Amino acid sequence: MRIGVAYYPDYWPEERWPEDARLMRETGIDLVRVGEFAWSRLEPRRGEYDMGWLDRAIGVLAGEGLQVILCTPTAAPPTWLFNRHPTMMPEDQEGKKWFTGSRRHACVNNRPYRRYVRRIVREMARVFGNRPQVFGWQIDNELGCHGSGRCYCGDCEQSFREWLKRRYGTIARLNKLWGTAFWSQEFGDWHLIPAPRRTPAGAHPSLALDYERFTSASYRDFFVEQRELIEEYSGTQKPITTNCMGIGTTQINQFELGSVVEVAAYDNYPIAAERLNDTALQLDLTRSAKGRPFWVLEQQAGTTLIRTNHGQPRPGQLRLWSYQAAARGAELVSYFRWRTCPAGQEMHWYGMLDADGSLKRRYEELKQTVEELKERAHHWEGALPDAKVGLLLDYDCLWGLGAESMGTDLDYLGQFCAFYGLLRRRGLAVDVLMPNRETEGYQLIIAPMQVVGRPRLAQRWEEFVAGGGTLLVTAPAGYRTEHNTWLAKSPPGPYADVLGVEMEEHDTFIGDGGSRVVMGDEEFPVEGYCAIVETKDAEVLAKYGAKFGQHFYSATPAITRRACEQGAAYFLAAVSTTELYDRVVAMALANAGLERHRWSSESVEVIPLRAPGRRSPLTFVLNHAEEPRALAIPNGVTYRDVLTKRDYSGTLPLDEFGVVLLEG
Repeated sequence: MRIGVAYYPDYWPEERWPEDARLMRETGIDLVRVGEFAWSRLEPRRGEYDMGWLDRAIGVLAGEGLQVILCTPTAAPPTWLFNRHPTMMPEDQEGKKWFTGSRRHACVNNRPYRRYVRRIVREMARVFGNRPQVFGWQIDNELGCHGSGRCYCGDCEQSFREWLKRRYGTIARLNKLWGTAFWSQEFGDWHLIPAPRRTPAGAHPSLALDYERFTSASYRDFFVEQRELIEEYSGTQKPITTNCMGIGTTQINQFELGSVVEVAAYDNYPIAAERLNDTALQLDLTRSAKGRPFWVLEQQAGTTLIRTNHGQPRPGQLRLWSYQAAARGAELVSYFRWRTCPAGQEMHWYGMLDADGSLKRRYEELKQTVEELKERAHHWEGALPDAKVGLLLDYDCLWGLGAESMGTDLDYLGQFCAFYGLLRRRGLAVDVLMPNRETEGYQLIIAPMQVVGRPRLAQRWEEFVAGGGTLLVTAPAGYRTEHNTWLAKSPPGPYADVLGVEMEEHDTFIGDGGSRVVMGDEEFPVEGYCAIVETKDAEVLAKYGAKFGQHFYSATPAITRRACEQGAAYFLAAVSTTELYDRVVAMALANAGLERHRWSSESVEVIPLRAPGRRSPLTFVLNHAEEPRALAIPNGVTYRDVLTKRDYSGTLPLDEFGVVLLEG
């Protein structure tokens, strides 16, 4: 396992560099990230490059046996470039420009910006591409963060038209597939197609969905252009990646970006114990982007500027979070940052060292953590979470519902995250799946709000269920084509056969419309949407009721199950509460033969590992609570903590923020 840290030699006097490099070596650091915001130092004036200081910094680090991950500085263009090309600044849906004075404030489709990006990246690659001290490259920084991902400027609009022309071929085909006859929106030529800016009644849903795809593709192309420039000088032997922000940057399809990086990477800021599910999901998504170990290029090393109830990590939390990342598949953990920045917008975003260079509690904890990780990683290296559950993340459904939400508030990500949390709290490892991912190896697949009807996906599901798998699909499902228009077949469209239901109509409302899902003696509110269905060959597990009196669809199916050979498909026809989702997940898991881990809870994280070659299974158990836990071990069972080589029977004691890796 490798350990890294972010370092900014351009912030500190050159005479301090040797001391920092020595301390890094003594701390156990292997890799140092450098250069990511240094454009103004690397090119202080147009066409005048100064790579000398960076060359010297890399040499100082190499003198202590450290290699670097060299970052392109394109997230922070210098002020002289904005002065020369003010059109670089992004534009929002209302036509308002952003301003300089920050980062991520240049449109990735702006032609002058891209021209200067190519120049600075080519120069860096020419100078450093073949250096043995360069372990790998990070392109840009946190694409799409600060809400900067979507731009609606003239350059984006023109690039969007060119993207559409490549996608559809002819304007007639685009008009047909989008259905632009509605409200006289037919386009006679490509140059007439607008970006989806603010309009009285919103943008055309097909245009809006394709603009989301275009935006994601723009970032992918931005990455690929830089990667190819670097490879001209360094070849393809050194890993090239970018540090992603995960599911929160909804304008970037993480699977699409993952297809062009050598190794997936994420910036991990757990912040507080109450964000356990979110952190675990982000790590699982990063691993799932390529289906193999990943890098954490920024791992929290102190308090941040993200607001929380407990800003400063408590003693033991930095160690805990480092183990959590490793347990979920990180093969590199790189801390952010080495030394707290003395100025600027992040001067209170703490690093391993304080701004004055002093070594305090956080440093000592992290130094001990690094020592532990490097000494013990051989126990789990090569092992990944043993995921028997796949959770489908379909960006077309996310974006499609964002463009047109059926007259109510359909929160795709909210439901997706709710299901993930229910699985994580049960101690079940989860892979996040894209729609075309194979289903082999999974016992349960959950597809939230699968509003886009995909015939190939339906066929894959039918084969999965027939082969003994369990499927859970939630409504709205199977309404739309990939162009965000109605399917020719009524919902759930291509999924009707595998689910065993047909939809008659649906009901939508804001808030609590009075509808209920009745399951035995329990009632759960319908929140905003419910499908009114008839069963074909599915059994009814729950029905609709009403808060007061009767609805016309009271007593019709709300939850169904269709058995097929060895498997079964469940359909939840209503949007509801986490409590109802919990009941449905419990039924699906029981059908799939998957059990809750006895120890997993809101604050205890259990991560089973798939460890080829080992006779006994491995399981990480992490206590995110600020108080100790005593976990009961069944009679006659003994576990060994391979981290400490201690055996436990009867009770497993876990310190506050404690970690064990159990064998047995």
